[in-house]
Amino acid sequence: MKKSVKVFLGILCGLFVCIFAFSGYKIYSTLHEYKVAEKAYSNLSDQFVSKGEKNESGEPAEVVDPLSKEETSPVSVDFNALKTACEDIVAWIYGPDTVIDYPIVHGEDNFFYLRRMIDGNYNSSGTLFIDCLNEDDFSSQNTLIYGHNMHDGSMFASIRNYDRQEYYDAHPFLYLNTPEQNYRIEVFAAYITDADSDTYTMNFSSQPAYAEYLKKMVSQSAFKANVTPEVDDHIVTLSTCTYEYEDARFVVQGRLVPIN
Repeated sequence: MKKSVKVFLGILCGLFVCIFAFSGYKIYSTLHEYKVAEKAYSNLSDQFVSKGEKNESGEPAEVVDPLSKEETSPVSVDFNALKTACEDIVAWIYGPDTVIDYPIVHGEDNFFYLRRMIDGNYNSSGTLFIDCLNEDDFSSQNTLIYGHNMHDGSMFASIRNYDRQEYYDAHPFLYLNTPEQNYRIEVFAAYITDADSDTYTMNFSSQPAYAEYLKKMVSQSAFKANVTPEVDDHIVTLSTCTYEYEDARFVVQGRLVPIN
């Protein structure tokens, strides 16, 4: 074999080894980030969030049916302690029988927490965050909450399941706790939309404009909901990436109902 051919094959072999090593490193790095994020959020939940109500004897209390005036959030959050971990935390979102059990932050822009944990360290999982142009107390007519569609099913990956009626029927509610008020999120719509669509409108010039918006959102939902939002309601829009086309987003919308 000619020397030039041997040199070429050696270079080619070395290139393949480098590509294989780099690919292996990227896979390891991604999986490591997933584990770091999962552990961090799990630790936050264990330290600052209590699940379920208990009676005076410490036993689980009787569950109050959703939609009851006496309904209490299924989670209790120690925001005073939680804010020592990150002062930008403004809420906690919880989805019964789902992986959704996360803090929500409100930053100065929509980029910092996109790829950072609450401690500021880089992580592809990022942190759930409210649009920086929204009020941080959910007083906007439509509060936008962003989260990644992670390959390991974490963050907002599971909201993609709302494209099926049976999933909505099993998960019609999410819960949102803030330092001032707890809410039941009554889900009313889910669909694919453009990243710059009018779905992301936060406030409206008039009640008729808001009513028309809500009607349009309901009309394009992948499922038929048991609730209908009204113009006096404040809503949240949970938004994540989806890949049907470039810059596509999958959103889940729900109205905020104050509870104990």
